[in-house]
Amino acid sequence: MTAPPVLPDSPEHAPSPAMGEPTTLPIGLKRWNVALVSAVACATLIALALLWRFEPQGQIFFPRCTFHQVTGLLCPGCGGLRATHALLHGDLSSAWQLNPLLVAFLPVGAYAVSAWAIQQATGRRLPQPLNFRYLWVLALVLILGFGVGRNL
Repeated sequence: MTAPPVLPDSPEHAPSPAMGEPTTLPIGLKRWNVALVSAVACATLIALALLWRFEPQGQIFFPRCTFHQVTGLLCPGCGGLRATHALLHGDLSSAWQLNPLLVAFLPVGAYAVSAWAIQQATGRRLPQPLNFRYLWVLALVLILGFGVGRNL
């Protein structure tokens, strides 16, 4: 059996974008991405403004840790809101005491979000030194290890 001939106008003959060159998306998809990213950015800024203004301890509208209420143990995220509140007020040492995992992962997360945003806006990829296959497994092990270690 022979394969059918490939016509010159078929997708197989379409030029692929060069490495690092942005691919074009349909206009509707770009608008959807911009709207979604804008909504998430606005919600994040509102949440950070509320967190800057109000101390999480004792406020009814900030969530409580269900894991801590049920078990009495600290989960890896316990103290995250209070640590973020401390960081927003420039108190790095208090933030570190409340949740060192959050403080340690914050620069990594900020770089990842910035690299993604730059790639979406310009098509250029920033160097990603932590971009390897098992990054999520490593992060999960660190989070679980931190959760166990803080309760010993």
